[in-house]
Amino acid sequence: MIVKTFNLGDTTIKVDNTYFPKTEEENQKQYEQFNDTALRILRNMNK
Repeated sequence: MIVKTFNLGDTTIKVDNTYFPKTEEENQKQYEQFNDTALRILRNMNK
C-alpha cells in the first residue's frame, strides 16, 4: 500500500509499506541483517 507520495521536480516518489517489518521481531531481524551487510562492505573496503 502506498503510504506517502513525494514530488521532486518532475519526479514522483511513492513509498510502499508492503515490505516494511510488521512486528518487533521482524524489525530486529532486518536491523541485524542491515548491520551484517554494512560490516561486510566495510571489511571489504579495507582489503
